[in-house]
Amino acid sequence: MAHIVILGAGTGGMPAAYETKEAVGQGHEVTLVNASENFQFVPSNPWVAVGWRKREETTFPIRPYVEKKGIHFIAQPVPRIDAEGSRLELANGDTVDYDFLVITTGPKLAFEEVEGAGPEGHTQSACTIDHAERA
Repeated sequence: MAHIVILGAGTGGMPAAYETKEAVGQGHEVTLVNASENFQFVPSNPWVAVGWRKREETTFPIRPYVEKKGIHFIAQPVPRIDAEGSRLELANGDTVDYDFLVITTGPKLAFEEVEGAGPEGHTQSACTIDHAERA
């Protein structure tokens, strides 16, 4: 039995987890790992920023949806991938071994690259739901 881990549960990772589980069936284990418990539909963040939607309308808890399809779910940031050891190191100190890893984490925001950029600086962002609400 193979253990397939999908890292990131956004608009790439969620369908990857569902489609992988459907393709491999019950004979293999699929685990979805995400930094938070909730899915956020990023394309709707600008609507949140201008007050056309609320957080509750663009986010939902991941666990109940994936677990009913037989997909394991872990809500922990992953600060390190040990590719040689085929292991994820989680922020809480746990590890997850895998046979196959699919990385769907999306972009990493780098506001620090431009002085004053980002929600902590002189600009606004709708890149995350928290940023959109603040904007």
